[in-house]
Amino acid sequence: MTAEKLRSHVTYLSELVPDSEGRDVFVGLTYWETIWLIDYRERRARREPGWSRDQAAARELAARHDTAHFEIVTAQAELRFDHPTIH
Repeated sequence: MTAEKLRSHVTYLSELVPDSEGRDVFVGLTYWETIWLIDYRERRARREPGWSRDQAAARELAARHDTAHFEIVTAQAELRFDHPTIH
């Protein structure tokens, strides 16, 4: 999958949103938190030394992102079920 296809997919799933400067960020996180979390995930995937010491911070950021994402998906579902599409 190309990076552009992935970006389109996660944007569709409300995981990415533009910040006040138009930069893509994980919903619920700042630009710098998003950059840090992506970097952490890449370091972890490569098993670079020291990645585990940042694990608690990464979990906290991921939890904030997941909570914000869940709230968006829930609101979208409520809207959809309150006003179902008629075919």
